Amino acid sequence: MREKLVLLGCLVCFLFSVPLLAGEELMTKLFFEKWLANTVHPLEISIQELRATYWDMEKQVEELSAQLKTEIKVVVGEKIAFIDGQAVELDVAPLIKEGRTMVPVRFVGEALGADFLWEEKLRKVTYIYKDILLEVFIDQKCAFLNQEPITLDAPPFIVAGRTLVPLRFVSEHIGAFVDWDAQARTVTIIK
Repeated sequence: MREKLVLLGCLVCFLFSVPLLAGEELMTKLFFEKWLANTVHPLEISIQELRATYWDMEKQVEELSAQLKTEIKVVVGEKIAFIDGQAVELDVAPLIKEGRTMVPVRFVGEALGADFLWEEKLRKVTYIYKDILLEVFIDQKCAFLNQEPITLDAPPFIVAGRTLVPLRFVSEHIGAFVDWDAQARTVTIIK
């Protein structure tokens, strides 16, 4: 009998507690949803603001990149070249040799922002641009890019006391984009 009374007491407690637990659960759910809305909504607004800021900054980066790009135009046979629309007189007009446009070593180096060295004894031109070291030799198709051997399509040579180098080879190995307009005989370099 005692066991029955204990069991009956437990059953009564359980039956009375179920509505309380259900009400508590309902209160907890309402509280959580309100808390969630109050917490998440401001975060969603912040995320939208950050996205807008990101896209504005991305647009600014594109505009600045376009302003920082250098455009170089050379016409085969013409002693006038253009760097960002400004005329520059070359010592020697660009010419084509072995199917490659050749330009004065100093012009291409300075226009692309590279430093360069001339070593008379070795008859070698060294271009230094950031972490790029490009070495070319007069009358030789063998060159070195960061001390690794590579082959040129046309060797550098000297004309009228000026060293001419293959424009595409040097430009592309220094990280520039090169475009050739065969009809206008014009090379455009974007760096």
